[in-house]
Amino acid sequence: MKALLLGVDGLSYSSFMKCNPRFLLTLFSSSFRGVVVNKRPQNQVSSWLSVLEMKNVPPNEVYVPKELTLIKETGAIPINIPITNPTYGRISLKIGEINLQEEVSKVTEVILSSLKEGPVIAAITGLDFALHNGVDKCQAYSTIDAAVRKLVNAVDEVILFSPYGEPKSSKEGDHEDYGVYLGTVQRPAEHETVKLPEIGYLFLKLVKGG
Repeated sequence: MKALLLGVDGLSYSSFMKCNPRFLLTLFSSSFRGVVVNKRPQNQVSSWLSVLEMKNVPPNEVYVPKELTLIKETGAIPINIPITNPTYGRISLKIGEINLQEEVSKVTEVILSSLKEGPVIAAITGLDFALHNGVDKCQAYSTIDAAVRKLVNAVDEVILFSPYGEPKSSKEGDHEDYGVYLGTVQRPAEHETVKLPEIGYLFLKLVKGG
């Protein structure tokens, strides 16, 4: 089984209708979906650690454990995860130092080659950075859309999420409180928001079964 947990920082439902990303909209209508809640101010490292440790990690208590619980329990291959800078995993990039297209291309290539070895946990950080810096939003969504289509078509099971929505201002940590959840595994409670630690548990369930 090829399984992927893919986080795209800054991906937001609020831009779906405006930009009409074709594959993301298809995924929205054909998979389990939900809304990820993460109240401002959001911290990129603590948000990702809350997923990987499967427990809430407050921004003022950010730490990077030597052995990340979700990676240990699933045996997943980490790629470009923004809990350090440069990022953590098989791809290690300085956040914000390459453009979105280049990051997406590198991350997609390494995900596709790594899926043969086991589950993958990967991140795309460039959308958030690009939106903070005023790039064309719909062009950025088109880049993400093409990559997601290629990746989803290559796996058996997938969870696509954003730990928070798109930037509300240029201020760090100021994003929409609600991110995206789309996947082949149903969220814990159908009519409730998805919490960050639950994403980790859902991926563990997806990989281990039960």
